[in-house]
Parts: sequence; structure tokens; C-alpha cells
Amino acid sequence: MKLRIHNVANNVSFFLMFALISSFFRPGIALPTSPCSNVVTPIFVVGSANFDITVHTELPKSEETIRAFNSKIYRALGGKGANQAVGAKKSLLNPDSEVYFIGRAGGDDEGKWLFDMLSNEFSINLKYSESIRNVSSGTGIVLLSKEGVASSVVVPGANAEWAEDTLTLQNFFADVFSSSNISSDDRTCLEDHKTNYVDSIKNVLLLQREIPDAVNEAASKAFRKIEGDLDRLVLLDLGGSQSRVSDELFQSVDIISPNLNELETLVATSITGDGGNKYDFENDDDAIRAAKDVLKLRGNGNQALLVTLGRRGSFYITSKDDELLFAKPAVELDYELVVDCTAAGDSFRSAFAVAMAEGNTVARAMEIASASGALAVQKMGAAPSLPDRSSIEELLEKSGRLRTKFAPRRDKELSESLMMKFACRLNSFKERKDIVPKVKYFDSKALLERYATVQGVSHVELNFPEHVTKRTYKKIMKITERLNLKVSGLNVRFPKDIFRNGAFTNPREEIREKAVQFLKDACEVALLMGDGVQNIVVWSQFDGYDYDGQVDFFESWNHMVSGYRAAVGDSSTCAKIGKISYEFKPTDALSRSSLIPNAFASLMLIEEVGLPNIGLTLDYAHALTAAENPSQSATMAFMKGEKLFGVHLNDAVQSKLGAEDGLSFGSVNPRGAYEFIRVLQKFKYDGVIYFDTFPMNEDPVRECERNIEVVKKYWEMAKKESGNSKLIEARREHDFLGIETNLIRLLYK
Repeated sequence: MKLRIHNVANNVSFFLMFALISSFFRPGIALPTSPCSNVVTPIFVVGSANFDITVHTELPKSEETIRAFNSKIYRALGGKGANQAVGAKKSLLNPDSEVYFIGRAGGDDEGKWLFDMLSNEFSINLKYSESIRNVSSGTGIVLLSKEGVASSVVVPGANAEWAEDTLTLQNFFADVFSSSNISSDDRTCLEDHKTNYVDSIKNVLLLQREIPDAVNEAASKAFRKIEGDLDRLVLLDLGGSQSRVSDELFQSVDIISPNLNELETLVATSITGDGGNKYDFENDDDAIRAAKDVLKLRGNGNQALLVTLGRRGSFYITSKDDELLFAKPAVELDYELVVDCTAAGDSFRSAFAVAMAEGNTVARAMEIASASGALAVQKMGAAPSLPDRSSIEELLEKSGRLRTKFAPRRDKELSESLMMKFACRLNSFKERKDIVPKVKYFDSKALLERYATVQGVSHVELNFPEHVTKRTYKKIMKITERLNLKVSGLNVRFPKDIFRNGAFTNPREEIREKAVQFLKDACEVALLMGDGVQNIVVWSQFDGYDYDGQVDFFESWNHMVSGYRAAVGDSSTCAKIGKISYEFKPTDALSRSSLIPNAFASLMLIEEVGLPNIGLTLDYAHALTAAENPSQSATMAFMKGEKLFGVHLNDAVQSKLGAEDGLSFGSVNPRGAYEFIRVLQKFKYDGVIYFDTFPMNEDPVRECERNIEVVKKYWEMAKKESGNSKLIEARREHDFLGIETNLIRLLYK
């Protein structure tokens, strides 16, 4: 990102600004950290939450019916308020900082899912949000062009359901913002370092226009009235409405932030007559001049406009002649890397707000925001595309900018939160009992205690009902807490005595209903175990056949779709779980031919079930035995709208069809294993990496540790490859020998 200065009034202003800018671009120097840079400042977002539906298509003309580019429909958490809350939470340097979302959702299943996602998946505080009975949730319909440019239609639904009288709104927000004061320890730190820090850190409120302007105005005024320890900053995103912003709302905020189209609308609704026609908004200088004219005409004298210009960058301007910052993009992206621009603006503004709250200068905040926006356009969906702070800092460093130096008090905590997450197959630890002769019987407690000796594991996945049930979950949670293990998910195992003739595809309706209830029971246990258990993996080993003509494929498929839809969509259990993932296995002794034999059939099932919380867990060896390339299968799952919910890593001799090898990862197919890790890194997979191996003759502890080290090594190689121009060019040209030569150099470098 380069900063450009316009209209500098005098030499003094010029040299002050030059000193500010040059301080950010000294190679290899980390930005200084204040002794109080870990102060926990809550960030508030008042706005909309929408159930987003994205379709790949161009905008139809009047009375025109057109066909979408493909048959895929993406469903995701959206709404500018929800997006910015998630973006703010993920942008924080300090993971302890609280982000409050204050909004409305309907009393329907979509509303429950929206709030569950915000709270459980993204740790957003919903203390002041509300579900409105008998009202539908807000819905966003996103039309996405081939270039990744998004046009949206928003159906407000519950987002419009706020109190209408001003006094009620003001009293409500006064109560909300009373929680914005900082702790006594943080207050002491600020007082001790008042001269160099207290004036920079801020409480921040983010507003958008997908809710009534009267609500935004009441929130802004109440926020500014609260007496507290820190300065307060209110940022109004103009996205969400084309109507004129009232003078009262305009003058009650500190920063007004439109994109280029919204700036045109702001000018047209602010400057009467033909005044708005005198600007060419494709020209940077004209856009800047228009913004300054609006501020002079409508501002209160202490405000700024923060305008995003897409690929051209962004600028920050006040009504004063010498206060202008123009920032070029953090990185120039090739068009093929731009997947979806839906949340680019939300990513930019939320990251900017967080950076300001942390005490950064405007210039630095724009730099962080630019990197955040650049990352967001490279992933599908609104909330799913929003990057975390480590990714933002990594991009800044790669593009020659400076990382933010993490404060010492949080270094250990932050590094732990950013570590790769590993888990191994718990039942593998039943093997080689001769190594631990004192253990007479491997119950769940003994298994977990042996498992916890593995260096590098952070998580554990339990089988339901083998390892945990509704009756035993409290005992299991106490054990895992004592062993410092996080339970990341449950693997559902259907009992043979009930489901030997099929679970979801059983010919008897009462058995199919039992299968649905069995999955609901697993979800209920996961919910009882707490917010961390947000992944349920379903391997339905009995849903298959042995002989041609044994099952009706059409009937079995319909039973399976309706069964998963009933279970996964159950509002009281599975719908509250962030991820329910299907794990396919092409063949098994219990059903020699699976009805879902490969990744592509799995993705078809997921698409037909049509619920946002169902996806795919891809077992590496299962993909091999299905004669698939696991890297291609993973890529397809990512392309289907971030539907790769989990991975099970292992290896297999591909020619041994029907074998359940469960060999150590990368032991048979090291080249394919590396490529699989490279694909995970490329698509920014951040879930748990689970090793589903069967070390019959090896020490399971050492075997698990070996798998972890292999993945870490491959991950580091992939990171180095991403910066290797010769290797990138060789891949672009499909040059195998060039790829091989450079990979070998990376391996032995």
C-alpha cells in the first residue's frame, strides 16, 4: 500500500505527514508496541444479520429471465452488521477483546441458525440481540458475476423490527453501552502511560444502513454520551440504503464510509441541482474533491470520509485542506484470484475499526484494512471469507509492509490460538498394550490419559456412543479438561444390531426414523458438552449394498436426502451445531458398495440436503480407494462454497481396493500427501487436522507424533513454495520437470 498526499497547505504539514508515512515503511522493523497495547476494549456493532443466498449470474434486464452460470446456490451468514461483527472479532490482536453485535433476527429456523453461528462459530457476544417472534429473518440475495462482482437485494425482515420512539431506543442503547468501560487494571496501565498512549486507544461503534436510520442515530448519540475512560469513535458504513442520510445521523458520527457508488449517491442527495454532475468519479482527484465538498456542506467540522475505490485503493479526508491520506491496495490481485467481492467492504471497515480501537494511526489502520479486504475477495461467501489477524499480518509482511508487534503479555496466548490444531484416532491407543502393561483395560479414561501424552495434539474427537453419551458426558469433560484437551467433535457410529440393513436407507420406515433420532442424540450430547464441540462427523457404514439389484438406487437416495435433512435441520439439536459433515467410504465389510462411494456423490448429497451446516469430511485413504485424487476432491469441496468441514489424514495402497489400510500419512504416497497439504493451505483450511490411522504394530504415541511432524514439514514447504516464483511459473505452465526440480530444492534447502 502506498500513501499519496494531496493539497498540502504548507511545509509544516508536509514534513509532519512525511514523517508519519516514512515511519511505516522501514524494512524489517516491527511497529512499536505500547505497554498498554493489550487493553481489552469492547467493540460494538449495531446492524443487520441476514441469511445470505448467493447465485452466480449477471443482472437480468427488465422483464428478462436468464439462466445462472451454474446450478450451485451458496448459503451463508451475511448482513453488513453480522459481517462486520465477525470481521472485527477475527481482526483483533487481542483474542480476549469482546465484540458485541446488537441486532434482530426472526423467530424462524434461519434466525436461530444466524445467532448460533455468530455465538458459537465466531464467539460474538449477543447479549443485546433479540429474536422477534412471527417475523422472518433478514435475507440477502447476492447475484455474483463471473468477475466476482456482487450485486445484492436485501429483504429486511426482522432487521426492521425496532422500537419506533426515540426515547425507548436511547434508553436501550444507554444500557448497552454502559458495559464499554475498561477494567481497573487496564485503567491503571493507561493512567501510568497517559502521556504517550491514552489518547490513541478508543472505544469503537460500527453502524451500517441495513437497519432504520433512526436506530443508528439513537445508537450513535447514546454511545457518545457515555462517560468513560477512552475516546469514542463512531463509523457509519453507508452501504445498505440508497436514501438520503439525515443531517442528524450524518453529524452524529465521526467517520462516514461509502464505496465509490455510495459516494456518488451521497453527492447526488447532498448537493442540489446539477452540482453532483460536475464530478467524474472514475477520476481520483474528482472523487476526493466531491468528498471534501460534501463534508464542507454537511459536516460538523470534526468528521472524515473514508472512501473505498475497489482496485484503485481508498482515501481518508477531512474538511481541512491539509488532511488527506490516499492508500493504494495492499497487493495487486490477478483477476482469477478474485472469487467473491460480497464482503470486501465489510472486511475493510471492520479491520479499520479494530485497528483504530487498538490505538493505530489512520495510516496504519488503512494499511491493515486494505490487506483484510484483499484477502476477503479470494474466498466464497460473506462471513466465511473474512480473514483473521494472522492472515492479515502475513499478507502485509509478504507485500513488504510491517507486521504489528504483539505485546509480550499476550504472546504465549496468541501463539497458542494460532497453532495448527491436531487430533488423532483415539481407538488407536488401544494397540500395543505391551508398552503400558500397568493398564489392565482401556476404557475412555485410560485411552484419553494415554492419548494426552502425545506431543503436539491439541484436540480430541470422540466416538458417539462408544466414548461418550448423554449419561457420561460430564465425566468425560472433566477428564479432558484435566488433561488440557479440547473436544472438537463427535464421530457418529451407528450400532450394528439396529442398523445392519441400513440406517438412513433402511427399507423400514421406523428404522430410518431411529437413524434420524440417533444423529439428533449425538448433536444433543455435543451441545451439552459446550460451544467448542461444533463438528459432528457422520459415517453411515450400513448405507450400502452387496449385490446388484439388492437396493433401489432412486428410492435409497431419496430416503437418504430426506433423512439427513430432517436430522441436520432439527432446530432443537443439530441445527445448533456449526458443522455436520458426511464422511464417505467407498467400500466396507459391512456394506461392500456404499451408496455414497466418492467425494462427488457426497457433494451432490450435501447440495440436495441444502442446509448451510452440512458439509464434507474428506478421508485421504477413502478418496484413494475410490480411485480419486484427494487433492482434487478437496478442491471441489472448497469450490462448492467452503464445504470441506474436516479432513482425516492417513494413507493407503491404492490398488488394494476394499482395504482399510489406515497407514501413516505420507508413508505410501508422499508426493500426493504434500499436494493435499498444499491445497489445504491454498484454500486457507483452518479446521482440526485429524489422523485416522491404524498403527497395529507401532507405538501409537510415536506414530501420532510422526504424523504431526510430517504435516508441519509439508505445511512449511507449501509456505515456501507460495513465494517461489520459479515453482509458481512451472505450475502455471504445467511443467512437471520444472515443478519436480524446484520441489526437490525446497525439500533439501
